[in-house]
Amino acid sequence: MKTLSTSNFAARFLTAVALVALLAWPMDAEAQFFKKKENRYTDPYKGFTEEAYMDMDFLPNISTPEVHKKAKSGVKKTIRALAEQLKNKVTVDLVRDDEVVLVTFPTDDLFLPNDTMLTTEGTALLAPLLPHMKNPMMYKIVLAVHTDDTGSELYRDELSTSRLNSVYDWFMLAVESGQIQENLIIIPFAMSSTMPLADNNTRDNRALNRRLEVYFIPGPQLIDEAYKGQLK
Repeated sequence: MKTLSTSNFAARFLTAVALVALLAWPMDAEAQFFKKKENRYTDPYKGFTEEAYMDMDFLPNISTPEVHKKAKSGVKKTIRALAEQLKNKVTVDLVRDDEVVLVTFPTDDLFLPNDTMLTTEGTALLAPLLPHMKNPMMYKIVLAVHTDDTGSELYRDELSTSRLNSVYDWFMLAVESGQIQENLIIIPFAMSSTMPLADNNTRDNRALNRRLEVYFIPGPQLIDEAYKGQLK
């Protein structure tokens, strides 16, 4: 019969003791452990960089930064107030359980047909957003340009990319003129026809799908002040 060495016996004994201890750990203690981990407050400024978000896809960008449970009430109150201020000037929706403001512009109002340069009327429509972007730590901004399904895939990709660049460049001009700060995080996405709001089977539906979306996502200052009860 094969015998265990002293070291192997000790290792197996310690493993058995650890297993017994784990099985003896009360379920409510396990629940408390994971609850504490879930409720742990993470510094929202940590990892809040343009480089980090540029590496993320569209949906993860909309989902982050996450809002701590304790900060949710204050964040939602601020987000709803922002939507209220904007609603008479632009089309506004609340998404992510009222934590994010979504502003939508028909691209037909921003560009001439098949064109990629913002019109004067288009820039006037975007201008009301700028005063709400002055503090770069209050919001992260995500831009998404969508097309209908007309034309080839290559054409749609190029159209949404060129229009996105035109919008992004307009925001960069606002940085140069001092209307918004250089460290405001603006993440651009050319979505082509990948996320239609409706079937592209009617003229009205295709017009609905041709759009620019601007997302105001809670930034670290908004989250931190909401968590600490410091929002005005």
